[in-house]
Amino acid sequence: VNIPEFDATLELNLMKGYFAQSYAEKDACASVKNNPTNSNVLRGYGYQNSGGTRIEEVFNIGQYEAVDTKERSCKAEKIAREPNVWPESTPSFDGARFKAVMRRGFDIRMRVSRMIVDALGRIINSEAFPRMFGESEFTSFYLKKYTERNAEDNIGIYAEDSGYTMVAEDGRDLSIPEHIDTTVTLLTTYNNGGLQAVYKGEWHDVPSLLGSILMMSGSLMHELTDGQLPPLRHRVIDIKRDRFSLPFFLNPSFHSDISKTWTSGKETETGRSFKTFGPWQVTQLHRDEPLLLNSTSLF
Repeated sequence: VNIPEFDATLELNLMKGYFAQSYAEKDACASVKNNPTNSNVLRGYGYQNSGGTRIEEVFNIGQYEAVDTKERSCKAEKIAREPNVWPESTPSFDGARFKAVMRRGFDIRMRVSRMIVDALGRIINSEAFPRMFGESEFTSFYLKKYTERNAEDNIGIYAEDSGYTMVAEDGRDLSIPEHIDTTVTLLTTYNNGGLQAVYKGEWHDVPSLLGSILMMSGSLMHELTDGQLPPLRHRVIDIKRDRFSLPFFLNPSFHSDISKTWTSGKETETGRSFKTFGPWQVTQLHRDEPLLLNSTSLF
């Protein structure tokens, strides 16, 4: 809380204004999965349809504004550096202000998250740990809108082999399935409820405070620190009205070594299949970003 320059109310209102636009206006920034006339793959607008209604919408922002002209190791590394796409202004929507505020929101969270990894490096006594996040190409800032849905609406959001279920044990519908993030997450829920987390084996509601940002550590951070950073298992109950949230994911650089821990140097479980972060992240994104990506978008 009390984060300098962070105006949660302004962010929330501009996010609502963007998602209130017509489908045609939003589709101008849609990823190529959703608008084949566009070329952007990862950044921009995406959605999940159910019965003609877009029950879940996202707008993804990264750190780059200019086209990357250098040769890269693969298509995925190039897409990780994909420039942002921004909506135009309309009589009812100020695109320039939206861009300025969301760029500032990205920069605030980037600054805060880098302070966090610097502190974590000191905690685990590793000067090299913060350098793992030097370029952070896949780092993403997701504006999200979840619309009230029924169980039938949730069918087909995630692939059958994803392991996700969209129903809580008490029968309530979920808008986000039970999961653990992968790296470092800064989550802004504004004044929206629904977020739950596991503590001592039980689900608990997480308070929602306008103006606050919640930090969570993920499964890869747990591995790389020899278990010193516990991951947080969480989910979101469908609150039966429109819900807005804004997760920011700070990711290691594409070529960062994830095969060994930063404390003892022992092999990680992830490292048995992937030596560096980028190829591993490609598999995660294809599973977790169905609103923006096809199953082969990054290959």
